[in-house]
Amino acid sequence: MLGFRKKKKKDAIAADAKEATVASQTHSGGGDTTEKAPPPKKKKFITKRRIFILLLVLGSIGVSSFLVYKMYFTEKRSETAIYRQAEIPHVKLPEEMRKFSFDHFPDLYIALVNFNTEITLFEREIDRIEAIAQKYPEQKKITDTEKKVLEKGKNTLLKAFLKLEKTIKETYVLFQVNETQGLARIKEKKKDLTSNAQTALKTAREQTRKIKSHSPQVPEGILQGTLYKLKKKFL
Repeated sequence: MLGFRKKKKKDAIAADAKEATVASQTHSGGGDTTEKAPPPKKKKFITKRRIFILLLVLGSIGVSSFLVYKMYFTEKRSETAIYRQAEIPHVKLPEEMRKFSFDHFPDLYIALVNFNTEITLFEREIDRIEAIAQKYPEQKKITDTEKKVLEKGKNTLLKAFLKLEKTIKETYVLFQVNETQGLARIKEKKKDLTSNAQTALKTAREQTRKIKSHSPQVPEGILQGTLYKLKKKFL
């Protein structure tokens, strides 16, 4: 009986020791044969997709801002722009009528500046060809032919703008006599005057763009220079 108890006690001690050994191995990782799952990958915050979406949004904002600016602000610029006298000798309007055009026909005023530039180009090219004719008189037939083409283009442009200047003069005087009627005439004539000016300029440029010594004078003054650059881009 006593021996049975001793044996049972020894078995219990052995079992406890075995459990302690297993626990120790489990804690140290030495006996763990189960594969551990890899840690989850962290998602990148900045991705190509997000960069594309951001650029798309910024582009949309930029386009929207430009459209709002064009619709609501560009028309008001002429009201606050300051007129400065420009060197446009081929425009025969008195200075007060030029300013009147600037204030009430801003697009037409730009066309007047462009007209002056185109006439200058014609005259420079005609002078250049005349110099060649003097140097090579035996080839006068060639130079005369080209000179006639240029003079025809110049005169056509001059006649078109003489008609426009006549209308500007009439409208200016009417505005001085009766402002209400003058404003009504401005509203009535503005679109047609601008359209006729642009048509005449387009025809002239078909010739002047072929001139190799194409070096127009940019009008003096910040405003006139800006208007000149705008017309070269859009007209």
